[in-house]
Amino acid sequence: MNKIVKRPAVLAALVMGALALPAQASASSVAISPARGSTTALPATQISFLGAAAGTLGPISVVGSQSGRHAGRFRAYTSIRGTSFVPSKPFFPGEHVTVRAAWRPSKGRRVVLTDAFTVAVPAAVPLNEFPAVPGKPSDVQGFQSLPQMHPPVVTVHQPAGAASAPGYVFSSPYLGPGQWGTMISDSAGNLVWFREAPTGADAADFRTQVYRGRNQLTWWQGKTITFGYGLGVDVIADANYRTVSVVKAGNGLMADEHEFLVTSHGSAWVLAYSPVATNLSAAGGPANGIALDGVIQQVDIHTGLVMWEWHSLDHVAITESYSKAPPPTATGGVYDYFHINSLEVGRGGDLLISARNTWALYDINSRTGALVWRLGGKRSSFTLGPNVQFAYQHDARWLPNGEISLFDDEGGPPVKPPSRGEVIKLDLPAHTATLANQFVRTSGPLLTFSQGDSQSLPGGNWMVGWGGLPNFTEFDAHGQIVYDAQLPTGEFSYRTYRLPWAGQPTEAPAVIAKQSSACPPGAVRCPLLVREEIYASWNGATTVSFWQVLSGANASHLKPVVKAPKHGFETAIPAPRAKFFQVRALSASGKVLASSKVVRPTP
Repeated sequence: MNKIVKRPAVLAALVMGALALPAQASASSVAISPARGSTTALPATQISFLGAAAGTLGPISVVGSQSGRHAGRFRAYTSIRGTSFVPSKPFFPGEHVTVRAAWRPSKGRRVVLTDAFTVAVPAAVPLNEFPAVPGKPSDVQGFQSLPQMHPPVVTVHQPAGAASAPGYVFSSPYLGPGQWGTMISDSAGNLVWFREAPTGADAADFRTQVYRGRNQLTWWQGKTITFGYGLGVDVIADANYRTVSVVKAGNGLMADEHEFLVTSHGSAWVLAYSPVATNLSAAGGPANGIALDGVIQQVDIHTGLVMWEWHSLDHVAITESYSKAPPPTATGGVYDYFHINSLEVGRGGDLLISARNTWALYDINSRTGALVWRLGGKRSSFTLGPNVQFAYQHDARWLPNGEISLFDDEGGPPVKPPSRGEVIKLDLPAHTATLANQFVRTSGPLLTFSQGDSQSLPGGNWMVGWGGLPNFTEFDAHGQIVYDAQLPTGEFSYRTYRLPWAGQPTEAPAVIAKQSSACPPGAVRCPLLVREEIYASWNGATTVSFWQVLSGANASHLKPVVKAPKHGFETAIPAPRAKFFQVRALSASGKVLASSKVVRPTP
């Protein structure tokens, strides 16, 4: 068993790269990335000095063993104190880089900061995408007022009752029938809001987070390739569904879909995958193979600068993986040995991450990058009690009581079915881990091959998204199912959340008026009775209770003729014949929230 690493003040002094500080300097006040001794920095890397305020650094010497001396400029972070040196040209793959900078933390003081790292050799991997799964027309929603929108249907198997937590269901359907994108539904399966992902892209990790003091929407969008990671960007949108910020990974990488975590001070934690040339012989693979390095970046949202960076290959050996390495004869064989898939910031600032293919969780010192402990895997720091062991897990989270929740896939390939939500209690002094709770879908146990999440809800409930399956289930604290639903077969949502939300779009409500003939049911003959059918919707609005229909012979002189309660996403409202129509969205108190454009009836 691995001994848990303690973190006294002396360890804090071993800041990433800042190992040459005089005794009078506060060593823990500056963290340098790339880390001293790292072999995984990319050619486009910047030198990050987290903790060094703007104007306190310089002169600086950055020298590559092959590329020579590098000019560049300092750029300050806007979220918290720190500065990046951005070289004016990239480094050479495989070269050794030394950094020496003067730092003046206060008047009259001068400290020399040094760093040294090796640049990795980036490798190209196939960018193949997963094939889409076709469905039936009944799997897809359609609306008269928004004919261009076709999200997948949500089927509810067990309706939400009094025991279910409040809130909407947040999902990001992908691979199955209908359009892919970000979707909010109510507990009855009715659509609340949908935004199709850009052409050729998909979306993931759609939820709410607090940014700039407000509850905002966040998600990832881009392309998911068959190695199971994403190449894209992270998006923040406000309660009016307007994009507030697009956050990118730095240092030559693209943001991965597995986690996007916004901080209260204006930075974000972003994950990325970095294919690099690596000797895989220790794991039974080729000496000239390719490893998928798992990367963590803290990014300054406003400037896009990388504030801190961590690489799995610098800390976790490829031999710790349960994933099978490519055969030794596979020239350029790609090894996804780690597969980072979640990140959580603990109370003390440490990072809790999950790595699918090592079957382990890791606690990381967010200043030094050192591993504090491992939970699970081949080198666990804890003795695992009965039924604690997990495999191919996702979504590791700290709970307020110090326990850890995760989604235990157990599939891909199957290990110990079924999949489940799991809660683990750690005893740090005794180095033991015991099972505190688990959530299994007893009415038809499920086994997913990938993805998934377990979300702790108010009142002790849990929402479990089954990842690579279309299902999502809410449990009470005792493991009883209180809500169960699914997307169409073949669809999945990387994570599924139940969250409170209030939104009001900036665009006007959508409306269409259609003429229809009406005959009594079963009538053989009847006079042609023509009426208007008004279809009204407002994509994303959460406070509409009624629709008011206005009509008239003149587009500029319309009068209210019908008031109807809102029903589902789109409400059909019969109305008397007229030349022009408009609808108003009303609140429960009758307040006009917005008005549609004026339309003519369509035959």
